[in-house]
Amino acid sequence: MDIGQIKALVKQGESHTLEFKKSTTQLKAVFETLCGFLNGHGGTVLIGVNDSGMIIGQKVTDNTKKEIAREIAKIEPPVNVLVNYIPVNDGKAVIVLTAEPSPFAPHAFDCRPFKRNQSTTSKMPQHQYEQLMVKRGHINHFWDEQLAAGYGIEDLDHEEIRRTVLQGANANRFSHQALGESIPDILNRLKLLTNEGLLKKAALALFAKDVEGDYPQFHIKMARFNGLTKTGSFIDNQSFYGNAFRILERANEFVRRHLPIASFYQENSLERIDKPALPVFAVREALINAISHRDYSKRNSSIALAIYDDRLEIWNPGKLPAELTIADLARTHGSIPRNDLVSKVFYIRNLIEKWGTGTNKMIDLCREQDLPSPEFTEYSGGFSVTFKFKESIGPGHIFKPLEGPLTPRQKEIVEILKTEGPMNINSIVDQLKKHIPERTLRHELSSLKKLGILKTIGSARNTLWGIDLSAKENI
Repeated sequence: MDIGQIKALVKQGESHTLEFKKSTTQLKAVFETLCGFLNGHGGTVLIGVNDSGMIIGQKVTDNTKKEIAREIAKIEPPVNVLVNYIPVNDGKAVIVLTAEPSPFAPHAFDCRPFKRNQSTTSKMPQHQYEQLMVKRGHINHFWDEQLAAGYGIEDLDHEEIRRTVLQGANANRFSHQALGESIPDILNRLKLLTNEGLLKKAALALFAKDVEGDYPQFHIKMARFNGLTKTGSFIDNQSFYGNAFRILERANEFVRRHLPIASFYQENSLERIDKPALPVFAVREALINAISHRDYSKRNSSIALAIYDDRLEIWNPGKLPAELTIADLARTHGSIPRNDLVSKVFYIRNLIEKWGTGTNKMIDLCREQDLPSPEFTEYSGGFSVTFKFKESIGPGHIFKPLEGPLTPRQKEIVEILKTEGPMNINSIVDQLKKHIPERTLRHELSSLKKLGILKTIGSARNTLWGIDLSAKENI
């Protein structure tokens, strides 16, 4: 939001979804109104706008932000209130507080429920409070079932949806009839639309094209630390926003780039064997679990992937379900998904099972490689999996990144560039045995670059693609 949008809001005048307050001296009234918005149709409070609609701004200090945070904490049940500070003039800002309509209504502020009627906020009558309590008891409160207000089917990645259908059909986990259906029909099959044809939040988590603005929780932070703690310097530090499958792709690429491998030869064989320091499928399983089972209602938290000299850790927001304990994860246990719709699509994509076997699979894969079992812990409101390396990988120890299997087309591209040297995209297209669209070739080149096999030379129209001289010996 910017000052232009603020001015447009102010022109609308106060209403059942908009309120003006002169300054934070009126914070109590501000949050009574926000409570009313939560119990109704949602709404916005602008602090720094007087009753006449004049934008006067408000001085914002660290203490101002702490006061607002304290008031937010007085709302029960807990809920996310969006807070933005929009600069106006003279070092002042308009504070924008937005509350979406909540499926967890009725909410109370400072132990009292409020309602909004036209442009007036008042205490909620007892009978209305009781009616909302009864309604709350019959609502499915799962985050992924909630309405994705303001978003439509056009905001989704249709190619990713089609890919889900294809992979599901190939794995016999989804109807082959869906291969020829429209996107809305497919989303209906996946139960990602409401009865009115509106998107559920699960659809965004799985397939959204652009999510950073309204859904900051669709995020992963990844770091390779130099040493054994986060206080060490970064060898690599990345942050990525995206839907579930894009996050999984980026996380896998990061692990491939930094997971050390050892090369050796078996007796009576000249073929070199590359063995990763950790079982790749166990790490992948942990990443999939983190993405599909994280608590998406926590807007300001991210999945964290950290690699240290002695271990790899994956942390996701949200503790285990109440029915499970840490000890249960090492033995036979049921599957209790936090995000049922998201998990079902991961199942269709053949990424997870429905039997609660993920943690057992991680343990077995580590044992097969004579490694310690992964450690499962809960802290800071979340769940973590830690894989220990057999040997510490100190800062002076250099490893080649783990290479995934290349497709026949990728191998052909690599052979062309090894033989001919750096080339532009048009020249590469001409060299390929089978013609492919330029867009497809760009995707392949980008994937090979992420694997550390190719590099670019020059920029814009003069860009050439060539073999990265620091790439693996066996490409």
